[in-house]
Amino acid sequence: MSLQRYEIFNKVVQLQNISKAASELHLTQPGISNAIKTLEEDLGLKLLVRNRTGISLTREGEKIYDYSLKISKLNDALFQEASALRGLGTGVINVGSFASVTANWMPFIIKRFNEKYPGITVKIYEDDYFNLEKAVLSGELDCCFNTYVSTKGISFTPLVKDKLYCIVSLKNQLSKHNKIKPSQLEEFPLIKPKKGWDNEVAAFFKEHNIQQKVRYEVSDDHSILALVEANLGINIRPELVLKGARNKIKAIELEKNTYRTIGICTMPQVSHATKVFVETVKELYPKMNE
Repeated sequence: MSLQRYEIFNKVVQLQNISKAASELHLTQPGISNAIKTLEEDLGLKLLVRNRTGISLTREGEKIYDYSLKISKLNDALFQEASALRGLGTGVINVGSFASVTANWMPFIIKRFNEKYPGITVKIYEDDYFNLEKAVLSGELDCCFNTYVSTKGISFTPLVKDKLYCIVSLKNQLSKHNKIKPSQLEEFPLIKPKKGWDNEVAAFFKEHNIQQKVRYEVSDDHSILALVEANLGINIRPELVLKGARNKIKAIELEKNTYRTIGICTMPQVSHATKVFVETVKELYPKMNE
């Protein structure tokens, strides 16, 4: 039985709300609900009930919750002890990342990793997709987050499908739409990420044979959002980039759902410290096909 289900169960009980639990754990609401359902099926017990104030424990759930907390604490203690026994008391892991992953994932990944391996330091290096991949190949980085791998010899583990949206100013005529066709994008000037940051955007336009009317080319996500807000052009951005954005923009679904796949890259042979870092990431962000 997956330990992650106990952690999900504990968080739902603590917050009394599936939506809040999903947000804190960086999982989807259906994923949270399915984990709880599977746990209940495995145990043969109804653990939670919905009411007007949120979610509460059943009588059976109250007893299971006590054990679930103990399981989580014992699991944390086990990993800390095993870390010491394997000689992982100290060390450094160099991890490559890009802005949206650094902002939205890394705080939670490092927190979890530090709980398991408190003596290992994680150093973060931000760059574009191409340079991150090159740094893993050269050995400058132990691993990196990326959206694809173009170099033979690098292992890529897919983690999450990140949906793409067309973002426009609230003043743009497209803002009246809730869904648009890819062909409609040809009518508007484009604010384009610089080469090396635009893998998913370039692939999208190529797939749909769309002629790009590039007005501005920038590398920073905040700059892109600001230019879009000023109605100086439109852009295609992944959902993770838009998380927490306060700009006066609208994210419009594309008629043909398109995604970028976020994963983690390593060389085939890695240190044990890198291996356990990757395992920690996979615990937090299970493969999209699982």
